[in-house]
Amino acid sequence: MSVVIRMKRAGAKKRPFYRVVVADSRFARDGRYIEQLGYYDPLTEPAKFHVDAGKFEFWIRRGARPSESVEVMMAKHAPGALRPAPLPSEPRPEAEPKAAKAKPKKEKKAKAAAKAVRKAKPVTKGSQKKAKTRAKAKAKKATGAPKARKAKKPKK
Repeated sequence: MSVVIRMKRAGAKKRPFYRVVVADSRFARDGRYIEQLGYYDPLTEPAKFHVDAGKFEFWIRRGARPSESVEVMMAKHAPGALRPAPLPSEPRPEAEPKAAKAKPKKEKKAKAAAKAVRKAKPVTKGSQKKAKTRAKAKAKKATGAPKARKAKKPKK
């Protein structure tokens, strides 16, 4: 899904008013959108452009691409929001040596056996049939035998 930040036209005929919205690029220009970030009113003197810079930065970080017109307007009004600083990452604790993390084999086997016991399902005729067909398919695959084709029915 390609997400874009663009202007959605609103207002009456010959009286434009735009909403700055985040939308999927496949949606219509004036159609469905994910979130409204602000607005642009070109008819006021001077023209009003108001966008929540925090929300704008959030969407840019998540990979949304601004349209050309939104990019120009943001460059004028909030240039820092176009290229937000990367999110601060926490320093990772140093990894312990693998030898210290290794578990004895007996423990692993015991855990696997316990898991198998927990996940055991009641045996039904349906599950038995499925198991047989799986086994047959596996055997055919192992022998390398070609798949049998269905014969075509003759036309009357």
